[in-house]
Amino acid sequence: MSTVFGVRTGRGRETVREVFSGHRVSSLSPDEAQRAHQAGYQPSSADDWLIGRDPRQMSPDELRAMGHKTMSPVAAIRLKCLDCAGSSDEVRRCIAVACPSWPFRTGKNPWRAPPSETQRESGRRSIARVNAAAFGAGKMPSLSAEAAALVPEVSGIARRNCGVRPVLGRPNRSP
Repeated sequence: MSTVFGVRTGRGRETVREVFSGHRVSSLSPDEAQRAHQAGYQPSSADDWLIGRDPRQMSPDELRAMGHKTMSPVAAIRLKCLDCAGSSDEVRRCIAVACPSWPFRTGKNPWRAPPSETQRESGRRSIARVNAAAFGAGKMPSLSAEAAALVPEVSGIARRNCGVRPVLGRPNRSP
């Protein structure tokens, strides 16, 4: 009664999906009704048709069992754009400017304000604390003069402990 097919994801991985769309609830056996529920369907309260379940009412484990992966909304939009256009080059050239996803197609939120200098400095201090806690003073090799010029100045801790850093802050690009 259901349709089973393979879906190739944007990264070339294949997943198997079972689709129950277009089926009446009364036409499903108890086993099919259970599989439909696990596949993300539920009976409509208005009629005898199956509809998609509300993801806000589902657990993360249920979503993962359906084949969904944890990702940001912007990453999900980017993957949908890749699905629609076929390649990243075509996504970049997209002319569907009336599409609500169009501003987000590159995987960035154009409406998000850049971080203030205070936020950037706070991030630098956080990274320095993480590095100091992970490696302690003097346990990491020092930077070469060229590499030191690229690392933001952070209260001396990051400068002393940032040979091969587990978490890198963005270089200070302000003039």
